[in-house]
Amino acid sequence: MALMTCPECSHRVSDKALACPSCGYPIAGDGAPRGGVAHVVGRVAGTWLSVSALENIVIAIVFFGGIAAVLITLILVNR
Repeated sequence: MALMTCPECSHRVSDKALACPSCGYPIAGDGAPRGGVAHVVGRVAGTWLSVSALENIVIAIVFFGGIAAVLITLILVNR
């Protein structure tokens, strides 16, 4: 395992890492394909968005929408 410099933020990163732990910049390690959605979706608001982070965002949005739907239903039924 060798350390390399992240081209985005200049921090030291393992050459086996999928992404820089500091900024999230995608790094092809262990023969991982570069540029696919296998590990990094893309640059959003100045940082790289990983697939696991995107999953968490989608789950939070669905959860919030469900809670909002239940609250709206309770308000309308109790009128």
